Amino acid sequence: MNEDKKQFAGELQTGDKVKTTFLVTKKDTKKDKNDKYYCDLELQDMTGKISGKIWSETIKLIDINSFKKKDVVFIEGEVKDWSGKQIFVKNLRKIEDKDIDYSVYDFKARIIDARVKELLINDLKSFVDNSNDLHIRSLLQSFFNDKNFLEKFCNSTAAVKNHHASVGGLLLHTISVTRICEFIANTYNKDNSINRDLLFCGAILHDIGKTIGYSVENFLHINEDDENLIGHITIGYGMVLENIKKIADFPENMKREILHIILSHHGEKEYGSPVEPQTLEAIIVYNADRFDADIDHYVNLSKESPEDECWPFSNYFKRRISVKKISKKNTENKTKEPSDNDKNSDFEQPQLL
Repeated sequence: MNEDKKQFAGELQTGDKVKTTFLVTKKDTKKDKNDKYYCDLELQDMTGKISGKIWSETIKLIDINSFKKKDVVFIEGEVKDWSGKQIFVKNLRKIEDKDIDYSVYDFKARIIDARVKELLINDLKSFVDNSNDLHIRSLLQSFFNDKNFLEKFCNSTAAVKNHHASVGGLLLHTISVTRICEFIANTYNKDNSINRDLLFCGAILHDIGKTIGYSVENFLHINEDDENLIGHITIGYGMVLENIKKIADFPENMKREILHIILSHHGEKEYGSPVEPQTLEAIIVYNADRFDADIDHYVNLSKESPEDECWPFSNYFKRRISVKKISKKNTENKTKEPSDNDKNSDFEQPQLL
């Protein structure tokens, strides 16, 4: 890379003069109140993101066609407080790919711990191979016995920012949802009203379309052509339907119910589901999915908060949320020997780097 990076997004303060390199994660050309064009940017490095503005008087001096989203750019400007910290860009130049050392300059801020990832993969394989229904087992194995697909799935993200936004986030979210479904089945299935194989299949496959709709190439982002024009729910529906067609004598009713779980897992049409959950298994997967996403978003909100206790507004929840950080006194210097229940527990608390 031509310039040494000495300034990071997470450390910039109002008034700082900026001469450094960022990844462009968003680029929108808009008009201001005076009907003049300006460019709205989102810039990222390994420490986080910061907004950037190329105002109308500067846009004449910068060729905004010379760079696009996903490009690495060298920026000169100043940090100002304008609806939050933003870099007012005075000069910008794209860095050519041949000059970027991605092994040094890492834009992926979060990644699943390798040991936890291995445990999650083992859980995934266990759910797949222990399915009692031969057709469902064949369907799941058609995806996860494919080493290339398994690797892609395990390195995908579940979202860009709202929940489980990390390399490996899709794997973590999927296993968490499936575990929740397993608990529900163990608790409420005394009359065998829940089809466990169908439930676990739907939980594992509900977000499979995100392997195409989202990308973790150099940073977490949406593949607009796929996600915006089609959507991960519809993509997942198509992926599962294609694999079902390759399995001989796959029961029609079972096919319909698996696809229904995928199509309805966002719960309401307002949130992107083509249909709303109408079977018991679909209702369980929807609630498990939302439950897991809600908690992960809250935990992230708490971690990102500069205060120990506050009431930030969450765009995800669409309301103010009471955030209380865990007291360090409760987490430091724990010397108690683990109980037998702790030793026998197979639950592993996920960790991010």
